[in-house]
Order: sequence, then structure tokens, then C-alpha cells
Amino acid sequence: MRVATVLPRTAGFMAAAGINLPALPVLSIQICLALCVLAVLAKLLLYAIRLALHKTSFNYVPFSHDLKEVLVTDCTHPHARTLTHHKGQRNPTRLRPSDTSTGLVLNALKATAWSAGQAYEWCQMPQISTNHFDVDSFLAVWCYINRSQALQHEAVLRHMARIGDFREAFLSPQLVATHGSEDGITNIRDAFTALKLVCWINSVERTRFSAPYEGKDCDAKFSFFLPRFAAVLVNTEAVWQEWQDEYREVVSGFDVLTGEPPSVERYSSVGLVVLRPPEPTLHYYSLFSHTIGYDTVLTMYDNQRYELESKYTQFISCHSRPVWPRVDMGPLARLLNRMEGDALGPHLRWTCARFTDTGPVLRIEDTAAPLSKAQRYGHPYARHLHCSTLPPASMVAIVVSYLEYGMQGLKPKRGGWTWEELQALNGGISWRVWEDAVWRQWERGELDPDASTVGFHGAAAVGRRQGSLSGGGAGALPRLGIAMTPGGGFWEPTLSEPSAIMPMDDLRALASAVPARLAAGRWQLLYGSARDGISLRTLYRKAAGRAPTLLVVREAGACGHVFGAFAAEAWKSGPRFYGTGETFVFMLQPHRAKYMWQRPPLQWLPPRPAALWISSSFRPMKVWVSAAAAHLRSGWIMSCWRGRATPATRSQVHSYLAKRNSRWRLWNCGNCEAWTRGEKG
Repeated sequence: MRVATVLPRTAGFMAAAGINLPALPVLSIQICLALCVLAVLAKLLLYAIRLALHKTSFNYVPFSHDLKEVLVTDCTHPHARTLTHHKGQRNPTRLRPSDTSTGLVLNALKATAWSAGQAYEWCQMPQISTNHFDVDSFLAVWCYINRSQALQHEAVLRHMARIGDFREAFLSPQLVATHGSEDGITNIRDAFTALKLVCWINSVERTRFSAPYEGKDCDAKFSFFLPRFAAVLVNTEAVWQEWQDEYREVVSGFDVLTGEPPSVERYSSVGLVVLRPPEPTLHYYSLFSHTIGYDTVLTMYDNQRYELESKYTQFISCHSRPVWPRVDMGPLARLLNRMEGDALGPHLRWTCARFTDTGPVLRIEDTAAPLSKAQRYGHPYARHLHCSTLPPASMVAIVVSYLEYGMQGLKPKRGGWTWEELQALNGGISWRVWEDAVWRQWERGELDPDASTVGFHGAAAVGRRQGSLSGGGAGALPRLGIAMTPGGGFWEPTLSEPSAIMPMDDLRALASAVPARLAAGRWQLLYGSARDGISLRTLYRKAAGRAPTLLVVREAGACGHVFGAFAAEAWKSGPRFYGTGETFVFMLQPHRAKYMWQRPPLQWLPPRPAALWISSSFRPMKVWVSAAAAHLRSGWIMSCWRGRATPATRSQVHSYLAKRNSRWRLWNCGNCEAWTRGEKG
């Protein structure tokens, strides 16, 4: 045997070289060498066996629950092996993740006989199946069967799967440059080729078979497309008559939303995009290609017609970017119906599917004639849209508040959220508190956009807009406070010493509202008027260089308001406002509300020896602002709760405040505290 000849030669070489080792070490070295040689021989033997057993012929079989020796793709199965991007999958270990099932199949096909692993072994299964027909499932099956050709056109096929599942197409050079690497797309030509191929599948399916998402003739669709797709992939222009109509519809619709004035607004803090096409005439690909990187879409048409949709990115395991958790829209529908009252009509109600649905859509629906699944998942122009009584600006403010409240204390996560995590999250949110807080603001008229614009400038409020054809424009958003409450799973704060202002329930609410880096640590009391005396200079000195900080003020008197601000940056004295987008002001009494920053560049905190100003808006004289006198005993606050306000005089506060605003009232400080992040404990 070869091993028997190697070991004596090794011993002879050591003797000839004059290396004299004790017998035991020599034996150990010989054993190690023998094991290494045996491992290499075993690896070569297994490699030869895998090559001998390598399959070259594969086929599609109909789906069933008793599949054996069949690989299942783009869906889950209780027993079979899977290659799918769905939550709860049973994919091979160490398989490189992908956002689509087609991408997972392509990644698995790259596994070699030498590297082996589960991915290679599973790809030797002769049959593949899936429980539905759509672009991603079809491509996953086709790639598994036609392997060499699939790897030659990998980038186009990956992007086709993205378009089909997420409705996101890279229809501009900017999108290709920003997101093309996710699918391997390096030029706009390949992106448009992928769109043409998807439009061909859609058009032929619509012409020859049942509507998408109905699943009546899934096997017939596979039988038709599997033998024909290879020729179309190689020569897409040969069938241009079949894809050109839908292709032109998508491209022209995308261009509609890239003009002026603005009609695309992005709220990155909650993963929301607001689209404002004038009429529901655009293709889904045209709309959602403007939402790449976001998870929730609010589409607002003229005449106050709205749809709020959770994207498919939240339904699957998305690995190319962090994904926000999906929040149940049932409480939002309940609030909107409460606000609409009887104005909608006897059978019209805001409705939506549960958050476990593929793509829940919140919309006004005729309960006497509910939409089918094909209509709900189809293009917006395929379903009737009803008018709401809520102004566009109010609708945006309510949706943003709903998302901020439901996801406070959370961050987007790469790979998505498991169903167990989403169930626990949604089950722990105290939605009634949020509904009641927004309802009280609605009753007081605070959500009226005309009234709200009196207090601040906000034509480009909150959202970052992209130029496009306007569908009405939001104008200034109402100043909607976000109710704060300690929900399930929120942080339990730890304090260096008890607070003289806030009970534990208020502390939990604040912990759920501040960024997680502060909530997760130990809160240290920097300044407390009960401990350090009422002195603004002492507050400045103790808070110098510390960030982030939380300032809380309680008015004197039995019914005094409790309010404050979260400051993301260290305090510094100066004549100008400064800060970051994390800054917000809040109220704890008479009710809890959180007022986020309004527009960049955010300018919020210029402490001076004589005064302290805190604002969550670009223009401090136009939003909720606090001004403290030199000894911190009194100050002026804009009445953000629509209470009666005593006009400020020129001698009491800066002259421009008296000229521009009459909603300021005097407050007397009963207690003040400043907190910061301490050592974790």
C-alpha cells in the first residue's frame, strides 16, 4: 500500500539527515502523516463518487404533500427539502442567501462536487416542484433544469425574479449604479432586457391562461413556458409583439413619476414611500420601481383616494438590505373608520388583510362586493378606488405616526423578521393608546392641515421628495404627536437614582421612544433641580460634553404640564441652532406625545447664558419651543396642545417672538432634570 511505503521512507530520511528523535514522537509524526494521507485519499474517493453519481437530467413534477426525492422551490413544505426565500424554509446549510428563490437556486448550482455540502447534494435530486406559478417560481424551476444556460444569463435572471416578486425594476442609470450589484446588473441594457422578459411572461400568461394569483392552471403554465423560455431568453426581440405593450406601459409610467413638481416622498426613518400619481393608471412596476429600499408604500391619488401597502420584502427573508418589521394595519383601519364616521356610505369601510398576508393593502372597500385575491394583487387600475374624507396631509401624518409608534425602539434588520418575532411584536403594541391619542388630536382640530400650517413652515415637511408629476401635493403636514406608551418588548430603563419628575410608567414610555443606544443602557442623572438647585448655568456645566441627553421639565402647580426634549448632540453655547434628525420634543402630561424633527437642516439647540431653546423644527418660532430664563425658574412655551396662550411681550422674550407668534404662554418651573447614557448595568 502507498501509505506503508511513505512512512518507512520518512523514517529513513530522518535517520540520514541525522535527526534523532525519541521513538514516541516519531510514531506520533508517522500517525499524523498517515491520517493526512488517508484524509486526502478519502476526499478524492468521495469526489470520484460524486462525479459518478452526478445527474444531468432534471424535470418538473406537480406539487403534492407527499413528495419524496423531490426538491421544492419558492414555497415551504413540511417534509421535502427546499430552496426558497420564504420564512420558515428548510434550505441547505451554508448556502449563500439571496432575496429571491431564483437567486437561491443559482447560488446552489454553483456548489461544486469538490466543496460538496448540502447544496450540491440537494441539486442532484432529479425532480423539482412548486405550489404556484409566478415569475420567481418559474425561473427557479427553469434554472434548476437548464443549468448551464441559466448560469450564462445569471444577472438577467436574478433581476427578472426581483421584478416579478418585488415589482422593482432598475429603470434608470442611477438605480443601476445604486442597486445593480444586488443582482449583478452592470448596465441599463441588461435591466431593460430583464423587464422585457418579465413582460413577455406576463402578457402570454394573461392571454393564454387564467389570471395571475388564481392558481387554477399552474401545471399547464409550466408545461407551456418551460420548453419555450430558452429561445426567448437568447433572442428577446424575436417576440417583441408579445411584450412591447406592457413594456412601454411600464417605462412611460416610470417616467411620469420623475418630473416636476414633486410626487415621490421618502420617510427613511420608518421605511415609507409616498407616491402621488394623479390617477390610478400606472403599472405596479412603474410605481414600485420608485420604492426600492423601502418596505411600505402609501399611494395617494387625486380626490383623496388612498392605498397603503406592505411590500413583499417584509413577507420573505430579505438579505440584500435591512428590512423594517411589518406592523398590523388593523388598528389603523379601525382609527380611520372612526375618523370617517358615516361619511363614506353604508357599505364602504377601511379594510385590510392581516400582516401575515403576502401583501396587505389598506384601502376603502365595498364590503358588499369585496375584492378577489387576483384583484387585490393586481394593478391599481384593475380595482375601483373610493374617496376618503381625510385631507392628503392628514393621511400622511397619521400613517407616519402609526409607523413610528408601532416600530419605536426598533431598527430594520438584515434577513428580515421571523413570524414568531412579528407575532410577539404586534401582540405587545398598545394600539388603543395610540388610537385614543390621535383621536383626541383629531377632535381638537389639530390634524387640520390648514390650521397646522399656522404654527410652522413645512412645505417639504418630514419627507425627502423626488421631483415628479404632482398628484395634489401634501403641502404642510399637520403637527401630529406620536403617543408614547410602554409596549411589549420595549426597554426597561435603569436609573442611577430615582426621578423626582417621572413615574416608572413614563420612564418606560420614554425608553420606547428614544434611540436604542440610550434605552439599552443605564440612565445617569446629570442635573436635577431638586438636588442641584434651579440654575441654568449649573445645568450647562453638568451637561457639558455629554450626549445624548434627555431634558424633562415639570411645571409648578398640581396640574402642571410635564414636557421635555431628547438632544442627540452635546450642548454648546452659541447663536445658532444645531442638531441631528434624532432630536425630538415630547410631552408626558396631560398626555403623552412625541414630536419628531420636521425638515433638514435640523437646527434645535443653541443654549445661551440667558436662555435655553429647544425645537424640533427648522424655524423655532414656528413649532413647539421652550425658552428658559437665566435662573431656570420660568420660561415661555408654545401651546402645542391648543390650549389658551398668553401673548408674549417684547420685554419678556425676544422681540421677534412677540411679533410672529401669539401662542406663547408663561410656565413656571417646578422641577427640571437632565439625563444621559451611563454605564450599562
